[in-house]
Amino acid sequence: MALLDDILAWSQSSLKPWQQDAVRRLFQKTLDTGALDDLYAMLKDSVGIVDPAKRKPDPLDKHHLPASAAKAASVTLLSLRDVKNVNRLAPAQILKFSPKGITVIYGGNGSGKSGYARVLKRACRARDLSEDIRPNALDKLATNAIPQATFETELGGQSATVAWQKDKPSPVELATVAVFDTHCARAYLDQQQEIAYLPFGLDVVENLAQVVLPRISDKLIAEIAATSTDTVAFNHLLGATKVGKLISSLSEKTNIDEVKALALLTKDDVTRLSELEKTLTESDPKAKAKELKLSAARISTLKIKIETVFAWVKDDSIQKLKSIDDQAEEAIAAETSAAIVLRSGDTLLPGTGDPIWKALFQSAKAFSKELAYPGHDFPYIHEESQCVLCQQSLSQDAKDRFNRFDSYIQADIAKTASDKRNLRESAVNKIQNVSLTLDMESELIEELTSLDPVIVSEINNFEAAIQARQSWLLAAQKNHIWDVAPALTVDPCIRLQTISEKLFESAKGYEKATDDGQRLLLKNELAELNARDSLSTLEQALIDLIARMKTKSLLTKCKEELKTKPISDKAKDFASSTVTAPLRSALKEEFEILGVSTMMPRLDESVEKGKMKHKLELDLVHQAQIRDILSEGEQRAIAIGSFLAELRTGGHGGGIVFDDPVSSLDHFRRQKVASRLVDEAKVRQVIIFTHDTSFLGELRDMIEQIKVDHIIHYLEWEGSYSGRIVDGLPWHHQSFKERIDKLQQEQAKLIKIWPTYPSDTESAAMRSQYSLMRATVERVIQDVVFNGVVVRYRDWIKVGNLSSVVGFASAECNEIERIYKKCCEVIDAHDPASGKNAPIPSAIDLGNDIAALVQIVEMIKIRRTQNK
Repeated sequence: MALLDDILAWSQSSLKPWQQDAVRRLFQKTLDTGALDDLYAMLKDSVGIVDPAKRKPDPLDKHHLPASAAKAASVTLLSLRDVKNVNRLAPAQILKFSPKGITVIYGGNGSGKSGYARVLKRACRARDLSEDIRPNALDKLATNAIPQATFETELGGQSATVAWQKDKPSPVELATVAVFDTHCARAYLDQQQEIAYLPFGLDVVENLAQVVLPRISDKLIAEIAATSTDTVAFNHLLGATKVGKLISSLSEKTNIDEVKALALLTKDDVTRLSELEKTLTESDPKAKAKELKLSAARISTLKIKIETVFAWVKDDSIQKLKSIDDQAEEAIAAETSAAIVLRSGDTLLPGTGDPIWKALFQSAKAFSKELAYPGHDFPYIHEESQCVLCQQSLSQDAKDRFNRFDSYIQADIAKTASDKRNLRESAVNKIQNVSLTLDMESELIEELTSLDPVIVSEINNFEAAIQARQSWLLAAQKNHIWDVAPALTVDPCIRLQTISEKLFESAKGYEKATDDGQRLLLKNELAELNARDSLSTLEQALIDLIARMKTKSLLTKCKEELKTKPISDKAKDFASSTVTAPLRSALKEEFEILGVSTMMPRLDESVEKGKMKHKLELDLVHQAQIRDILSEGEQRAIAIGSFLAELRTGGHGGGIVFDDPVSSLDHFRRQKVASRLVDEAKVRQVIIFTHDTSFLGELRDMIEQIKVDHIIHYLEWEGSYSGRIVDGLPWHHQSFKERIDKLQQEQAKLIKIWPTYPSDTESAAMRSQYSLMRATVERVIQDVVFNGVVVRYRDWIKVGNLSSVVGFASAECNEIERIYKKCCEVIDAHDPASGKNAPIPSAIDLGNDIAALVQIVEMIKIRRTQNK
């Protein structure tokens, strides 16, 4: 668990949050395509490319780590069956494997051994896969047939069937099975190799650099390549203008607000653009300026005329006339009320209070103050006063009447009413008599229309509204009903003012065009407006380009977080402490076991993209490959040692498959390899294919000594097919016990069918049994008489010399010689004289001879036990 804690601490201190999330997924084995998409989105989000899905990292934490780092579960191979289209292997064969211990498959050259072995290599992902698997080359119908096979397996107590087919991915269930053969041996010696099995957790660091970062890097490279930042489409905008300078300096830092401001042309800008184009193309700008000024003056004159006409009916004028009318009506009403008061109480002459009467009263007043009663106010009322008109004494009623008349005159109500009437009449006459028509000439109308298509219509409508108001005013005054005045249309004076100002401005522009310096300024202004006008049609495209530039810049920034070297360096640190040192120790131990420690190769390790690799090198003055220095036997032993050491350091419990592991090894190293592999079978499933009979014997001896579970098969031809699987070993490799057992089984079959007079077929079967009996006698001499002290290398034994063996009982020797001689006389290897006509032994005779051989074996064993 120390390694896992170190990885956690390293991830928290050295990795970005999204990388920590990746490590978590690697530990939890949830790194699928969707996970890579998530990680890529989080990487981009970390540099400022907002993730629409708002995915956030879930970094590795203590609770994400397993409670213990147990060995990975390893599959157990139970059998290989349904092998089809593989060389000339026989159909319907089942190659069974010992679930524990060791399985040995023996086969001579061409027996089909390589076919089964190559299937295992392909299915179990051997280090070297250079050997091809082909269908039967002699069968034209099988040319396009696809090699395939089925494995029966067991994992965690659960049985499963796993299918394999050439050119399809190897079954993941078989990935924990390791394979070694001649080609794999070359790979261990000649090439830099990846460590096949790593401590739990180290593969996470490896995969972060080897799988996650490269795959995300691929996504990044693809997106960068797909993000176009080509500015060719905007090259026509380049130049000395503000737009041109902006285009020449385009980058992810370009201000988009500046782009929008330059691309936005107001109505005034558009008008100005048109004016400049006209100005700079005018042949006589001075005359044009004069013409425009005259036009502006005419427009201004028309504007003043409209304003003058409008003044008669504008709201203020209406309000003024209404006020005059109201005041006149009020004065007339007051005058009427005063006259009523004057006449109240008396019967007065008609016309009293009227203007004529007022004139009479004023004259009387003047006469009184100037002549009749000078120095006294009028009316002069006293006891002897007289009327200035009739010159009679005034009664009290007359005096009161004089005072009332005077008060009426003093109020001057009638005069006020008269004044108001006159004022109103004058105002009404003016409005009634004024002409409110504009009377525009056709030339002026044509000119206005050319300047502004709308203005003439506005003027006409306004003129009609003015005249409508005039009629309304007169009617309102007459009826004294001042309701809402007719609405006015748009005042054309505003538009006329603008037209006039523009004409004056244009005139100034033409005047400037007559000066070289000013003309240059106008050209520059036109160029700026033209550039902005062109930019306006490409505004969004330019904004999109800048956005892509920003995105591409941020994507490029992501590269910094995809560098594998820091992770490779860390993987090397972890590997050095958890892999390299243990591997060196394991190599030393394996080389010592296999007898090659004297030429101990050096282990050179490296890390490539987080992948731990190693290579065996010799300390030489001149650099050279191992294969160029050591013998083939030494090379093979080193390769086997490397293979086994790597398995040990990986703490891996998967099975191992060897195909002819002792090729080129001498007898001494064969023994060591046999011992080592059988010893390995104590802790893992071991499967060995071999054609070497000596190695087969060594394996059998080691299996018997160490007492491991085992299954032994041999392969033979059946008709035109190789690879027929037979349990056990061929006769010449069986022990004397196995042979005696076989003889007894066949004798039991023969005795059931043995006739009184056997045929040639039955005689041949009996001779075959005695031939096997003779070979069994030879094996008894090797295994029992000499007790396996020596193992012969010749195919025959001189039984006649057995009596010369020191310490061997003569009775036992004679009995062995008798049985052996009888066998020799029966078998086809000898041609007995026809005159003898010796009968073939019966099944009973065969049984007796077998029993005699068994008895001899038992006697020798008893005597050997007694002599201890």
